[in-house]
Amino acid sequence: MDSKPNFKICLAENLSLTEMEGRLVLFSKQTGDFFGLNESAGFFLQLLLEHDFLQSIALAQKEFEVSETVLQQDFLEMIDELMKKKLIKKIPL
Repeated sequence: MDSKPNFKICLAENLSLTEMEGRLVLFSKQTGDFFGLNESAGFFLQLLLEHDFLQSIALAQKEFEVSETVLQQDFLEMIDELMKKKLIKKIPL
């Protein structure tokens, strides 16, 4: 895991993570738009907002019976998608 650079993430300006109709969504306070997250994406995002990338992977491994490599790939795909949509920002450590 040390071969991957470590980082944290934060939500883009004017966004909040909230629950709507039983699922987590990213909500724009400015436009009223929202981006729904499935259960695992919501869990991953909450971990990443509270911990750095490497800690989040370790915590997710305790929750899911999935290899570290698969978790890293899933996390990075979600992070890339949310960054392309300008919903989160990556903060290098």
